[in-house]
Amino acid sequence: MFQSTPVPRRQKRLKEVTPLPSEIIPLKGEVSNRGLFLMNKHFRSVFILCMLGFAMLLAGCSRELQQQHAFISFLQKEVIPRNSGFLIPPDMHKKFGDYAAHYNVIVDYNKTILSKVTKPLEKLQREYQDAMKPETSVEGRKDAIIKYRDALQLIGTSLDTEYAAVESKLAALNQPPNVKEVYGQAVEKHIRIPAKSLKDLIVAIKAMLNKNLDWLDYIILNKGTVEIKDGMIQVDRNKKDYQVTLTRLEEMQKEIRDMDDAIQAQHTEITRQSIGK
Repeated sequence: MFQSTPVPRRQKRLKEVTPLPSEIIPLKGEVSNRGLFLMNKHFRSVFILCMLGFAMLLAGCSRELQQQHAFISFLQKEVIPRNSGFLIPPDMHKKFGDYAAHYNVIVDYNKTILSKVTKPLEKLQREYQDAMKPETSVEGRKDAIIKYRDALQLIGTSLDTEYAAVESKLAALNQPPNVKEVYGQAVEKHIRIPAKSLKDLIVAIKAMLNKNLDWLDYIILNKGTVEIKDGMIQVDRNKKDYQVTLTRLEEMQKEIRDMDDAIQAQHTEITRQSIGK
């Protein structure tokens, strides 16, 4: 007899599959080589961008400091030691950056004052001198003085307007302390001091003109005793109030001469500030 032996079941042979490197699943807590590469690439890009931004920031700061130094040096060497008549607008925008506009505030103000105050004042003085000729009558002299005084008032108003405008511009400037200190010295010398000198001069001239009007009114009041002839004051000695009238006229004339001397001194100082010694 044949002994039957059970046929064993065919065992399925498992196909070994080796995963590709890209399909390797990292264990918990581990990072694949590709992941590390991507992470490193990202961080390198961020780092480079940060360094570029930092370098640009440093370059900007360095450029700003260079502009500050150049502007301060220019003010100390070329502006503050000189008088306003020698101010030269710098053709150096790149060297000074935004500070070039700060300097032009000083230059523009001086140009405006020259055209609206200084030149009109000089013209007015010439016209006044022409009107005060020896043959000019007392009434003619009064008319010339009143005309001069009214025109002078307008010039003084222009000065006040321009000075207020430039102070507003100065207040709006944004400057670091080191620039502000030196710039303030330039402003004091080339804006504030000349403006005060001009204002004081105009006030002094107006006061002298008013004193001249008082003097002429006194002559008119004493017309029978006093007259102006060929530019000279003549007092009639035959009048009983001769001595009193003469004394008062001499006192008023001295006051006018003293005021005129002070005005000439002020004018000389303004000229010195403008064109140097």
